[in-house]
Amino acid sequence: MDNKKLPATPESRNALYENMGKTIESFSPILKENIIIKEMLDEAVDNKASKILDAFLSLNIYVQYTNIELASVLRASFRANSLAEKQYNLKWINCVILEAYKHLYGYGGKRKKSLWISSIKPLFEAIGNQEFKQDFNALENLIIEFGKSNVTNVEKRNLSFHYDIEPISVYNMLLELSEEEEVQRIICFMNLLQDISLFITKHIREYAVPINVESKALLKYAFTFSDFDIFQNNRDKVNSTMEEAILSHSQRLDTFIRQQSLPELIKLQFKDIDSDSMDPIHRIIEIQKVAIQLTYLYIDLASAIRAFIGSECTIEKQLSLKQVNTIIFEGYNKLYGLNDDSEESFWKAYVYPVVLDNEDESIIDEFKSIDEELLSLKIKVKTFEGQRQLSVHLDKGILEIYSMLHNLNPVKELQKVLQLLNILPRVLNFLTKCLSIIDFKNQANHEKKMAPTYEKIDNIISLLMKTPSSQQKDDLIKLLEGFKTGEFFDEMKRRMRE
Repeated sequence: MDNKKLPATPESRNALYENMGKTIESFSPILKENIIIKEMLDEAVDNKASKILDAFLSLNIYVQYTNIELASVLRASFRANSLAEKQYNLKWINCVILEAYKHLYGYGGKRKKSLWISSIKPLFEAIGNQEFKQDFNALENLIIEFGKSNVTNVEKRNLSFHYDIEPISVYNMLLELSEEEEVQRIICFMNLLQDISLFITKHIREYAVPINVESKALLKYAFTFSDFDIFQNNRDKVNSTMEEAILSHSQRLDTFIRQQSLPELIKLQFKDIDSDSMDPIHRIIEIQKVAIQLTYLYIDLASAIRAFIGSECTIEKQLSLKQVNTIIFEGYNKLYGLNDDSEESFWKAYVYPVVLDNEDESIIDEFKSIDEELLSLKIKVKTFEGQRQLSVHLDKGILEIYSMLHNLNPVKELQKVLQLLNILPRVLNFLTKCLSIIDFKNQANHEKKMAPTYEKIDNIISLLMKTPSSQQKDDLIKLLEGFKTGEFFDEMKRRMRE
């Protein structure tokens, strides 16, 4: 991808936004009709002509659906007012393209089940036309070349969907996102989709099978829950509230991320500091990682809701809405764990050790109470797995995905959000108590031992005061002073309670 593209002008962005909207408007009714025709074909007489048409139709549906989803994600990004909301939407572009290519042609051993190999390649033998074979080979080469071009990034895809036990990895991935680069990523893939579309248009006409699509057949997808204004007169208020939440949580996130570097800064300045003295600092940072993960959940859910509210077309709303389930499923999995092996969850990795090292019965009782509530919610979230699979992967086929999108009920999806958000404040409040435990132990057990270190901190601050002004210098001085006075703990606890 070209990293030297000039920034887009407001005029070019508006034009692209409008063009993506026209793509959605023009493809949506055609996609719906083609899906209905394919459903009818699946029930029709099994003959060579219908099989050929069915293969072309499957490829055509794939092209239309993928164009619509990419256009929807890009438009949501263009509507975003804050950087955090824009990053949330931009990160999906790579994900959509990677999953779409995986369905089209696949990777490694799963390639045999891809759309191209399982449905389109058999046409090479079924259609004896030499021109078709030439066009087929040329297009297949383009598809293969795209797979080799590094347009997609699997590591960024995994961080976008699954988060990470080291949340700074997600933060760094988001910082690297560039609207210009993501637009170029879309253009690269849409060019390939256009080549596929031209291939279909050129050859499908010869194998058309007369199918009478009655108007009542189209009624199957006429009614949709997503078209109801569930917010009614509160739509603007909800939209504004979500934007304020994104801004406040993104500011908190930036602060937490900066503080994550405290252990490295201290080790750099005090190379002889022992591991016992560093233990409370590591515990603090680990508890903060849990708070960072919760902050991601707040930002991602608020961004998804704003994308839904700002959508103009029905399928655009549905595609925004399906992300809610993915965020809840994947976010909760990383927070608490949905499988029996939850060692990679924030709860098990970072909260358990603090609680197990504590003798306060009230803390243990509260931990057990929250753990039981999280376990109860885990059972509910696990029931979302089927929808999550359809929301992320295309391997079940776009017909099944389209049916899922059509049946999405915004009220039910937002109820899922509320179920999660109802417990997060309790978790955040408990995290502040964990910090208090660590702070108390630090003061009680390490005050004498830390006295020489405090003296070194004063010396370092004196030296830093003489260096040129910079944000990094100011942050380091504030962190060192805060750690010495205890204000570091108080500030962190305050931010968690906000």
